[in-house]
Amino acid sequence: MTEVTITYCVPCRYQFKAIQDADAILKEFGTRLSGLRLVPGDHGVYDVAVDGHLLFSLEKAEHFPETKELLDRIRRSIPPERKRRAKA
Repeated sequence: MTEVTITYCVPCRYQFKAIQDADAILKEFGTRLSGLRLVPGDHGVYDVAVDGHLLFSLEKAEHFPETKELLDRIRRSIPPERKRRAKA
């Protein structure tokens, strides 16, 4: 299963954005994830990683991710959801 990690700057007050993104990620992917971690940081960090692979960095992008952009990046990096078979 897949783990998403959001590392955010506490002194910069990025916690609210991290919580908003975490909520959207959980609503979209729910039980497809093994976990979603919010990791307090500093120095202006806002990074989103999937299984340790960086998908988004505020430092590199120079802007916060739009929710749709973030969900699309995560969707491309996790295995597709398996279809459940109907019970006979």
